[in-house]
Amino acid sequence: MALEKYSEEQLLKMSMIELANIVLADEKKEMKFADLFNEVAKLKNFTDAQRQDLLARFYTDLNVDGRFMTLGSNVWGLKRWYPVEQTTEKSLAESRKRDLEEADEDFYDEELDGEVEEEVEDDIYDDIDQLEYDEDKENE
Repeated sequence: MALEKYSEEQLLKMSMIELANIVLADEKKEMKFADLFNEVAKLKNFTDAQRQDLLARFYTDLNVDGRFMTLGSNVWGLKRWYPVEQTTEKSLAESRKRDLEEADEDFYDEELDGEVEEEVEDDIYDDIDQLEYDEDKENE
């Protein structure tokens, strides 16, 4: 692990963003923002107050630094792990668009199921009403 080659004093002197780079490189996989921040905060020995004060700054630094990329759902990775085609704005926008379309399809499927169930229910009640009406007519 790359973190092991640094002394505690060296880790404390490093910036949060440098530590994030090392942590992700050591993990060799993407991480949720909260997990990444907690790992960096632990290495820097931040107090709870410092964590709260520096959370937004860390998020901004991740967004601005060109070595990191968000993969959606607040998951972050190192840009060097992904082919250039995956990191372009166009491909990221297409991916987000696909996700939104899939979510819309799921929503409409659920909505249509509910409408169909209501229609079937209405038909059943109409049939029962018609049967009762027919029986009344026969009894007259």
